[in-house]
Amino acid sequence: MATTQSRRDVASRISKAFVDAYNTGEVDRIDDLVTDDFVCHHTAAGVELHGAEEYKQRIHEMREGFSDFEMSEEFLIVDGDMGAGHYRWGGTHDGEFVGMPATDRTVDTTSATLMRMNGDRMAEMWVYGNNAEVMEQLGVERPN
Repeated sequence: MATTQSRRDVASRISKAFVDAYNTGEVDRIDDLVTDDFVCHHTAAGVELHGAEEYKQRIHEMREGFSDFEMSEEFLIVDGDMGAGHYRWGGTHDGEFVGMPATDRTVDTTSATLMRMNGDRMAEMWVYGNNAEVMEQLGVERPN
């Protein structure tokens, strides 16, 4: 049975690898950290991503939209096989992002992630973000 500290170490290693993958574009860092049947419920983007390859494509899309994309972990809490993280991310929107041409505006926002671990890998993740804040920072008007 895994100890609380070992679960925390696993979650921290996974979180750091994902942050590093986003910051460097070295997406292969996550290959050994997710299960074969990994699923990401990305509520912020309105998509469900299956497996490491689909998630790595999401990282590429973010980095294409924000060439100076940067993410940092604000905090990570672990309870048993579940982890909850809060992240700050941002960059200059100088490429296509979710079908939107570059605006050259800067985004600075936060998101929250829940993860379910299976052994020393992440099996499932839920991502929550403030889409309205991002769109406002990009100069997109909200419908009435």
